[in-house]
Amino acid sequence: MTHNQTVRGLQIINHLLLLVGLAFGDLSYLWLSLIFYWITGVFGINIGLHRLLSHRSFKTAKWKERVVSVIGVLTTVGSPLAWVAIHRQHHRSAETANDPHSPYQLGNFRAWFGIWNYIRLDLKLVRDLRSDSFQKLLHKHYLKIILFYCAVLFLINPWLVIFVYAIPACLCLHSTSAIIVIAHRHGYRPYPNVKDQSRNSWIANLITLGEGWHNTHHAKPWEWNNREKWWEFDVPAFFIKHWFLDSKTA
Repeated sequence: MTHNQTVRGLQIINHLLLLVGLAFGDLSYLWLSLIFYWITGVFGINIGLHRLLSHRSFKTAKWKERVVSVIGVLTTVGSPLAWVAIHRQHHRSAETANDPHSPYQLGNFRAWFGIWNYIRLDLKLVRDLRSDSFQKLLHKHYLKIILFYCAVLFLINPWLVIFVYAIPACLCLHSTSAIIVIAHRHGYRPYPNVKDQSRNSWIANLITLGEGWHNTHHAKPWEWNNREKWWEFDVPAFFIKHWFLDSKTA
């Protein structure tokens, strides 16, 4: 299987496990699902895959970069190398035929559920990650890492595979879809000169815990803090400032 087929297959299985958990599991475990969604979403996707690896908007210790990269794998939205390639392509070609997931090219349904047109990604966009042996290892052993994580959870309690892995992974998938669709359809545009339809959406921001100020991000992708108005909360920026930011760039 290709990497994309592996990722999509896991996402389908996770949704089936979600239904099993809701139908037959102990729903008191759902609080764990929300906590692990928050942890993996904020640290794995928002901070790790997006602001650190995709945009290099801040510098941090190498071990911290590797930790958030592994957490990013567990979200099951793709290996860091693959996710960054798609995201950088999106920024370079937003809303055009070369955008991997524009709702204006594909429609909301296809953009949300990953039924994307095949776009040949420019591997030059990820030369930095392709030269990183750790990132290549994560890409090569992507499925094994997730299966090992699930095996550990299963040994602790079989239901944890559903409530600590599958359900949080489903929520992470739909949170990224919220940015892909909602943050390009709904909201205000403080930077109207940005040549795409990115928008600052409070709805997308609530779902993703801080990634919804998308027009601001497209205007300034090099910034690790997307908050400009006092009420625009940015949870990832808080943790970047206090936990990740290299003192030289503070």
